[in-house]
Amino acid sequence: MYNLIGFNIDAKLLETREVLSRPSLLADLVSKGVMTYVTQEVKDLYYLLKNEFLPLDLTSKVQPLLAKIAKLGGKLVSASSVPEVHLSHYVPALEKVATLRLLQQVSRVYRTIKVETLSKMVPFFDFSAVERISFEAVKHNFIAMKIDHTKGAVIFGELGFESDVLQDHLSSLAVNLNKSWSMIYPCQTKASKLSAMLPSLGDIVDKEHKKLLARKSIIEKRKEDQERHLLEMFEERKHQRIRREIEEREQKEAQVLLNNVIKKKGKKLPIIDGEKVTKQTLMELAMQEQVREQQEMEKKMQKLIKTMDHFERAKREEAAPLIEAAFQSRLAEEKLLHEREQHHEVEFSRSRHDGDVREKNRLARVLEHKMEFEERVVSRRQAEYNRLRAEREEWLSQVLKARKEERDIKRKMLYFLRTEEERLTRLREEEEARKRQGIFG
Repeated sequence: MYNLIGFNIDAKLLETREVLSRPSLLADLVSKGVMTYVTQEVKDLYYLLKNEFLPLDLTSKVQPLLAKIAKLGGKLVSASSVPEVHLSHYVPALEKVATLRLLQQVSRVYRTIKVETLSKMVPFFDFSAVERISFEAVKHNFIAMKIDHTKGAVIFGELGFESDVLQDHLSSLAVNLNKSWSMIYPCQTKASKLSAMLPSLGDIVDKEHKKLLARKSIIEKRKEDQERHLLEMFEERKHQRIRREIEEREQKEAQVLLNNVIKKKGKKLPIIDGEKVTKQTLMELAMQEQVREQQEMEKKMQKLIKTMDHFERAKREEAAPLIEAAFQSRLAEEKLLHEREQHHEVEFSRSRHDGDVREKNRLARVLEHKMEFEERVVSRRQAEYNRLRAEREEWLSQVLKARKEERDIKRKMLYFLRTEEERLTRLREEEEARKRQGIFG
């Protein structure tokens, strides 16, 4: 059971079967006084799962108890060394135990049950989870069942059924034949009975086995033939329905098209004769009307094109002299405008040049002062630049000198450390050599 609900047992405990047995565990719990701290909900749950046989109402009675147990928790005793116990951790395992017990009880009552009914009986999980739990139960020989998804049913049986059913039947047949043989020939010895019985018994078993195989093959063949026949009938009906729908749709489309043509013409066609008109006739009439309308439309379009061409040609002939006169007047106006703008530009350039000349003459008086001020500013900035450059070079020379001194100090320190290390190494080697000479001398 612990494999089915996902509990892990220590390998050392598996070596002693007494520890893992139910009576020994219960006796150990009673001896340690654990049963006095068990709540009433846990006791009721144990009694339901252990003693009650309720295949239809088991989960409905267990579910409220599990809901109460999930809320329980706290310390069993007031001692600080005892940790708190939260029973909600055990609810998933208890739900699996209840599901397994339900499947076990249902397998004892029913041979076949619907998948929907079984899924409603287990409110803890959906059917995929129930299927996984049942797979593990069958794998560990807890129950015997199989799920037929094509029929939507769950089939229960005895442990080892299906592949072992035929073997059980043959075994019972052999036992019964043995009893019958002993009743018919009671005076023969056991050895003679066995020697006479075994050959005939083997033949009978072979014959029964062959009959069962032949019957199974016949049933499978009939089932395949029936399925193929049903499939062919279904395909034939499907094709007939599709053809009928296509014909009806084409008939409706042709009728609608013909009605539209009749409404446009305002009169009935002489060929139409009520229900005797076929789909092909309707299609031909509709196509003829469409061709005739298209031809009439093309004739009207050609006539309209000629009219529009003559109208456009006459309009252009009348508009040509007017366009030429408008162009000449626009050209004269633009020429006058160009001459006026050019005269204005010349006057503006002449006035601007005169102003620039007067401004140049005015500024020529302060040109000498401007040059003196410029020389004074340039000389002052040159002196400042020379000073900053000299300070920069002096600072760089000092930095380079300091770095050189620092490198010399580091080099001397490294040389001192290296010589000191070599001296110490040499002294240590000489000391070790003296010790070795003292030991071997």
